[in-house]
Amino acid sequence: MAPQLRGPNCMKQLALAVGVLLGACSVGDDGGDLLTGVDDRDDTLGIVCNAMFKVTGSFTPGTPARPVEVPTGCWPVGTWTFSASIDTNECPTPPALASTYAFRVDRTDPDGDGWVESYTYMGDQAMLYKVGVSEGGGAECEGGLELYSVDGTEYWNFKPMQGGTTINGFGEYAKYETSQR
Repeated sequence: MAPQLRGPNCMKQLALAVGVLLGACSVGDDGGDLLTGVDDRDDTLGIVCNAMFKVTGSFTPGTPARPVEVPTGCWPVGTWTFSASIDTNECPTPPALASTYAFRVDRTDPDGDGWVESYTYMGDQAMLYKVGVSEGGGAECEGGLELYSVDGTEYWNFKPMQGGTTINGFGEYAKYETSQR
């Protein structure tokens, strides 16, 4: 017969038993272990070093201008220009940063069925890049600019946030042992 939990402490005993069972499991593929508190994510992913950035810049509205019927929310159409400065660095040699980064967002309504956005990265075209914008909290536009070095061992991930004509945000950098491309 299986033991039974009885009495006023039954729920506490059950919660403790479940907690012990769950705590004994490790979080395998993400490089962390809940039981020991060891975070070996960098080793698991082959990351040699990391850095964090602060992002500041300006936004120049483009055309089409925000329609009167859309008075609030994210309207990313225009040119996003920003610079990054190192906030924290764990790399023996600080990551290289361009003097400025820029991308442009255009919107068209070719069929009258709704807006279609296109993104143009205005930097080093030899790098692999990904650009996008979404609406974040407070109706600000949150940009994303991801860059990989030509050899695929360096990764920059910028998160500029546009509020009016001002850009603020953050970014991160990772140096890998092998190409991530």
